[in-house]
Amino acid sequence: MPFADGPYINYDPDGKLIVQWAWPEEKKFGSTEWSDSIQAVLPPFRTFRTAGISPDRKFVRDPQVSFSGIEKIAVVSDIHGQFDVIRKVLISHGVMNEDQHWTFGKGHFVVVGDIFDRGEQVTETLWLIYNLQQEAREAGGRVHFLLGNHETMIMDRDVRYVNDRYMITSGLLGTPYYDLYGPNAYLGRWLRSLPLTIRINEMVFVHGGFSKELVREVKGLKNINDLYHQYLIDTEEGLEVCAEKAEQLNLLGGKAGPLWYRGYFLDEEFEQRDIDRILKRVGATKMIVGHTSFQAIRTFFNGKVLAVDSSMKFGSMGEVLLIEDGKFIRGGILGERMDLFEKNE
Repeated sequence: MPFADGPYINYDPDGKLIVQWAWPEEKKFGSTEWSDSIQAVLPPFRTFRTAGISPDRKFVRDPQVSFSGIEKIAVVSDIHGQFDVIRKVLISHGVMNEDQHWTFGKGHFVVVGDIFDRGEQVTETLWLIYNLQQEAREAGGRVHFLLGNHETMIMDRDVRYVNDRYMITSGLLGTPYYDLYGPNAYLGRWLRSLPLTIRINEMVFVHGGFSKELVREVKGLKNINDLYHQYLIDTEEGLEVCAEKAEQLNLLGGKAGPLWYRGYFLDEEFEQRDIDRILKRVGATKMIVGHTSFQAIRTFFNGKVLAVDSSMKFGSMGEVLLIEDGKFIRGGILGERMDLFEKNE
């Protein structure tokens, strides 16, 4: 039997972990309660490791949003369930080895949102990033998985772009797909601990981008992260907030917000001076974004906006941005290395 889809791990009302999985193609599924001997009863999964799971783990957001002195950084975005592509890219450029273990030392690896939806290898990719995050910390490095609009759509119960394979899994397990990543799910709690934006070496990373209106109304990366998590994730419909936050929250959750903004590429009136002002407000010299797809990593506004959504979602292409000793390199799926700034904007 092929690799199972999963596992999907949920906390029951007593705090115990219930583990579920499915073979959607065979219309089969299984489940068990977590125990010290669970490895013996689990089916094979492509990326899941029991060693990385702690039933007592507390998922708390990291208060640190700014990092400096990082000598090497790798960046991807918009994987959209294309595990085979991201696996090749990360192995080709030394972020992990063939056994899917961290090999990037003290480097930082940033996923600028959107692992969910479209493709049929979402679960494998999530557990891969989860594993690498644990291993990176042990090695003195970091994995930063930033929330994208598709992560927040799942948390908001919006399943429009979910691959049909996962709807079959959902039916077999008798659980709505979004509840597999709900507040009582192990990966769901992990997702709810992730940031929207961080800064590394005077470069700010965010899925969609920062509009002029957003940085004017919502000041600082920490404030952006805090407000979004406090008011816009798992809130009841019709939640009333104090008047002074209403405009900020409308901006954060809307098309001008950090998860959806595309103005750098679509707004003909957006000018160099606008990005200069935005970067000044967020204390950065460059902004690295995903969300808007191109055939390769590209630069805009004299190299101050770097667009890293290289169309992995199609399953046949994809690049990683490598930042090493101040150099910016496009890393291809087969290990090719190209100077980013040799490519015209």
